[in-house]
Amino acid sequence: MLNRTVLVALALCACEPSAPPNHPTPAPTSNGGEASTECAGPAPGPGYECVRDCGPPVAREGDPPPGYSWLSAKDAENRKQFGCPICLPGATRIATPKGDVALSSLRVGDALWTTDAEGARVVGQVMYAASTPLSGSHQVVHVTLADGRSVWGSPGHPTLSGGALGGLQPGDALSGSVVTHVQRAPFPGSRTYDVLPSGSTGAYFANGVLLRSSFVR
Repeated sequence: MLNRTVLVALALCACEPSAPPNHPTPAPTSNGGEASTECAGPAPGPGYECVRDCGPPVAREGDPPPGYSWLSAKDAENRKQFGCPICLPGATRIATPKGDVALSSLRVGDALWTTDAEGARVVGQVMYAASTPLSGSHQVVHVTLADGRSVWGSPGHPTLSGGALGGLQPGDALSGSVVTHVQRAPFPGSRTYDVLPSGSTGAYFANGVLLRSSFVR
């Protein structure tokens, strides 16, 4: 498991709406390992890139530009390919010790199931929760697994392995099963949601499928 630094102060920028035509998708501004005038401090590790966050300019004209964050090489590649937002529909069911609940209902301090560095399922706590209204159209990916589980999410939403939902193809491994079907569809709602679990992995179970929070850096 990669050792990532969680930048909670920048978390809100992860779930913003997709860019209108006159605003390009946020993209890396420096190669991994190089010093950057935009990102705070040195790169956390080899291959990290300084990437502009998904922020207010992709929602409203005239807003100030978003900040920048260090992303791993794989996360930066996903951002270039899939853009923003990178969150989930509010109706997504998240596994908790009290049963599955809607993602939109989770609040800071709530208990949920996550995984530890060894992959064991453990109880965690919601450290951060956010939602953002969408402006314009947005597509989601519907991923179906061989065992019948399925999940909807923004194409750029991260998997636990460091990939993205939009990059999955039939035959790929995901959450202990195999992807059988991947389909694009209009986003079923007006807001995106995500939470940050406690612990080192940022993992949670969405509709029974193990994914990674978009708030992990």
